[in-house]
Amino acid sequence: MDGKLFGTRAERLSDATVIAIFRMHEAEHAVEGISAAVRGGFDAVEITMNSRGATDALAEVAGRVDAIVGAGTVLAPEQVKEAYDAGAEFIVTPIVAPEVVDAAHDLSLPVAMGASTPTEIFNARRAGADWVKVFPGESLGGPNYIEMVLGPLNDTPILVTGGLTAENYLGYLDAGAELVGFADSVFDPDLAAEGRYDEFERRAIEVVRRLDAYLTEDGAGS
Repeated sequence: MDGKLFGTRAERLSDATVIAIFRMHEAEHAVEGISAAVRGGFDAVEITMNSRGATDALAEVAGRVDAIVGAGTVLAPEQVKEAYDAGAEFIVTPIVAPEVVDAAHDLSLPVAMGASTPTEIFNARRAGADWVKVFPGESLGGPNYIEMVLGPLNDTPILVTGGLTAENYLGYLDAGAELVGFADSVFDPDLAAEGRYDEFERRAIEVVRRLDAYLTEDGAGS
């Protein structure tokens, strides 16, 4: 691992706080959707590897948008290499897969590893996950669940995805999550298929506007 490169990528992702997640019907939908999200203020975006043409979309946007670009739904080390070759700078996996962490770290890529239960969350962190992706956040119990899990596992860096919207996501930050991800509930693939990228941009602006206000208020109160 190149420690400096890894640290730079991890810091960029941490600083972003919010991640736009794209599981689109077509590669061009992801490319256009990511451009809209970045115009709306997102500094981190993710393309899921089970999207059609995912690596093409990664290659199209990596290094060409003003955001850190990652690959999601990564299930095997071979996919890590495929995503890396296409330009991914971070990896997200929905399962506890230590071999994915090893492959990603070998390429200086930070990893968010998926988990739901306290045992899975603990094992994901022990396996080397840089963040533990708790999914699906809303179905598991929302911010209250995150707060309760972080009682005994208080040193765990958490990314929450699954059902997050501009209206509910700040509760997860209050509960202790470091990162939050927005998928279909904000970046709806059907809207992309209709060419409604202006709506993606509008929704992105709303998410970022609320984050800016939240961070300003938090800073003022600290």
